[in-house]
Amino acid sequence: MILGIGVDILDLRRLPPDNLREDDPFVAKVFTAREIAQAKASEDPQDFYARRFAAKEAVYKAVKTSPDHVRGTDAEILDGKDGIPVCMLHGTLAQCAAAKGGAKMHVSLSRDGNTVVAFAVLE
Repeated sequence: MILGIGVDILDLRRLPPDNLREDDPFVAKVFTAREIAQAKASEDPQDFYARRFAAKEAVYKAVKTSPDHVRGTDAEILDGKDGIPVCMLHGTLAQCAAAKGGAKMHVSLSRDGNTVVAFAVLE
């Protein structure tokens, strides 16, 4: 059963490369150590971070909570098998999703030029 959906659209120019360095406080605040490791191993870390940032925003909308009420690292989006994104919820975000009856989060990520789109479904 679908309990919530969320979508986010992000213009890459809103996330300058200087804000996406591993040592930038923004990265440490928003991304988990496993996300940072996958970004470093990817061909395009900026693209990796931008897609995950948009996905986290879509996840918050699917759970119907504000990013102000959870930590950025409460949503973790990693590349799974065949590059398909896998979303895990942690901390307060996991508690919010469980309170709504949510057991699984699905995410889809796309990019066209400077535009990134993320879609999330709470099941």
